Amino acid sequence: MDIKSIIRKKRSKQELNSDEIKYFISKLNRSEIKETQASALLSYIYINGLTEDEILEFSKAIAASGDMIDLSDIADNVVDKYSTGGVGDKVSLLLIPILASLDIPALTIAGKGYGITSGTIDKLESIPGLKTNFTIEEFKKILKQTNACVMDQGLNFAPVERKIYRLRNDIACENSLPILAFSLMGLKLATGSNKIVFDITCGRGTYIENKDEAKKLAKLLIKLGKSLKKEVACIITDMNQPLGYSIGHNLEIKEVIMALRGIISEDLGNVIEAIGSVMIALATENKDLENNAKMIKETIKSGNAFEKFKEMVGAQGGEIEYIDDPELLSKSKYIMPVLATESGTVESIDSDMVGSIAIYLGAGRMLEEDKINRNAGITINKKIGDQVMVGETLAYVHTDDENKVNGTTQNLKEAFKITNKKINDKARVLEIIT
Repeated sequence: MDIKSIIRKKRSKQELNSDEIKYFISKLNRSEIKETQASALLSYIYINGLTEDEILEFSKAIAASGDMIDLSDIADNVVDKYSTGGVGDKVSLLLIPILASLDIPALTIAGKGYGITSGTIDKLESIPGLKTNFTIEEFKKILKQTNACVMDQGLNFAPVERKIYRLRNDIACENSLPILAFSLMGLKLATGSNKIVFDITCGRGTYIENKDEAKKLAKLLIKLGKSLKKEVACIITDMNQPLGYSIGHNLEIKEVIMALRGIISEDLGNVIEAIGSVMIALATENKDLENNAKMIKETIKSGNAFEKFKEMVGAQGGEIEYIDDPELLSKSKYIMPVLATESGTVESIDSDMVGSIAIYLGAGRMLEEDKINRNAGITINKKIGDQVMVGETLAYVHTDDENKVNGTTQNLKEAFKITNKKINDKARVLEIIT
């Protein structure tokens, strides 16, 4: 068996067997094959697809490529939440403390971001002192202590998945449903949770273009879950405009803090309630989603979710004074308004363009070695369906580079489409699939 024969086999649309898949994953994990060869196989998978059996074997091999956690001593049901990401997606950072404040152990093991979807780890590490790289024993200790923990996948959880994540982005295969499915499930298998909720985002601001593709991925993940004895639910959410009001690391942490204090945008609140209600239903006997959403509102209103976030941040070494006073987080040197030049209603906001501008400002990375500027980013002042008058502020550009001010403000204005028609704000939660 050799990598070239495996590449040829998938090029000719043949099904790979378990041994061939394990061989490829183990060799890639140990860097014993060339990245060009791995890229070639991923490209043929993108073109020719995989069977459900192949996706299952890839998932198991990816999980086995590193450490695996046994959480059976934490609780009977531990819920793990994962998102396919998007511009302004800070949902995990809200849901973990919300669920934990309801005495439901909740966790996520995530990675750093690439492209327009910046990572949960990058955002959380904006809090000075906060750590996400733990040993398994430290991770479980924090989870037992607080019911909440966010851990960096980079330690040794499904390490080969990180290589595949980077390669599929490098070769423009990031929207391959089979690759997405085995990457997501492989990582979640390693975390030890028996209940998994996937937030599958679709639209201009993420990898998956439309709801139909998102549904295909959801059904695939649920089938995989059954085969692996994991209970899986999927919520499809729209990412055709940024989620919430902020894009960028310090900016999003501030929005998370304010949201946990009860000051939350309507669209972000709707997504939190929909996903969180499903997580509660999986973890407890409370199957009434409407009632679960009320529980989420109440734990935010009472301040319990905010206090749990402080507890989690403190347990992970973060300086909680930044949570009590988010204005302590550093700000950009230049904060420039983007002004409307016409009146009407916001018809659309190009999330892909907004995300690309945020990367240009320094709020994201295209390559693993790229450095991020935690001050940089964008705040959105008007959303789809909002009325706007000439001279009103559509958004703000946050940058430390004076040379980037004029060009980005003009480009960001072009991301907003204004119309004279009446526009209803589009629903963010498109479908729940269990």
